[in-house]
Amino acid sequence: MTERITRGFVVTDRDHGCPFDPSSRLAAMGRQEEPTRVPMYEPRFGDADVLVLSRYADVRAALGDARLQYGHLPLADGSPRTYMPGFLPDFHGAEHTRLRRMIAGAFTPKRVKTLRPMAEQIISERLDAMEEAGPGVDLVEAYAVSVPSIVIGELLGVPSSMHREFHSISAGVVNFANSPAEYFALLGEFGEYMKNLVDEIRRRPTEGLISSLLRERPGEVSDQEVIGLSSALVVAGHETTASMIGVSALALMRQPAQLAVLLDESRSTRDAVEELLRYMSISGTFPRAASEDLTIGTTRVKAGERVLVSPLTANRDPELVRDPDRLDLTREAAAHMAFGFGSHQCPGQHLARLELELALPALFRRFPGLRPSVPDEELVFHRDGPNVYSLQALPVVW
Repeated sequence: MTERITRGFVVTDRDHGCPFDPSSRLAAMGRQEEPTRVPMYEPRFGDADVLVLSRYADVRAALGDARLQYGHLPLADGSPRTYMPGFLPDFHGAEHTRLRRMIAGAFTPKRVKTLRPMAEQIISERLDAMEEAGPGVDLVEAYAVSVPSIVIGELLGVPSSMHREFHSISAGVVNFANSPAEYFALLGEFGEYMKNLVDEIRRRPTEGLISSLLRERPGEVSDQEVIGLSSALVVAGHETTASMIGVSALALMRQPAQLAVLLDESRSTRDAVEELLRYMSISGTFPRAASEDLTIGTTRVKAGERVLVSPLTANRDPELVRDPDRLDLTREAAAHMAFGFGSHQCPGQHLARLELELALPALFRRFPGLRPSVPDEELVFHRDGPNVYSLQALPVVW
């Protein structure tokens, strides 16, 4: 009987000693000349045979092909999919372009640059709180999750009266210990909170993206679409950045020579962060289905066939960089796909880069003796379900 897999198999397995590497099974697929079809189970979409695309050229081609769509996937119980208005990952073509254009101005490199003082202040305040709490804190909860949560709240313009609830509920959505059922339940709760947030901002406008959408695009965007757009930004941007801060901090604690490169002010922090993004590739895989017959490389994909696209192994392809399984922060930035590629490339990628470029060096400069307070075997990595690859917790001392 052929073994059924879950999406988690493609992220990592620790049997070969490194929690940051792709699973041995997926790595083997990347070395084959042709993509592999395997049976897979995914909680929301059920059982199906999937074509796993793991090489750089194939992954880039697939992510750039609008005929491979997330929204085309049928649900496990055969029922029609329902879509949250405005939730970007669910839309394609002209509707996706219309929605994406509404938020594009908030995430341009020029606009993100103006957010630097705000992000620096948030990072400093979180480090102060860590120092006050003393050694033994959970770095994931105290820093990795809280920094992007506060940043995205400020960008959206969450009123001060709703800050505490926003940070609590958004952190719950990206709680890496949650089961898929808990995740989707919290997502529903978060949707209700976002509805109340939009209602409050309509009554009492603030400085932020939500107010801007309501004020500048009357008739172009509904309140439901504002809720969906804002929810997508929180879930996608908050979760991935939080995960990157946690796993990157652990990798740097394990490799002091690489940490020294990151802290070397004569070197480019941007290039160091790009290498971390390439090496970690925490989003792992993207499920897609073909809306019509197409070809990726030399492989035919039939209409309706499911595909699993793996930026993780694409970013470890020797065709992209030499010695790809080694973390090397002196490496020049490569054209990695940690933020995806094509029309669905992450709209908040410049903000994520800014947060990482600030948060990681600041953490180790404040706490130069930072180290895990538990043995490696007690660290729990989340590798399945709807969340990206992450650490559930990272207790540290200094």
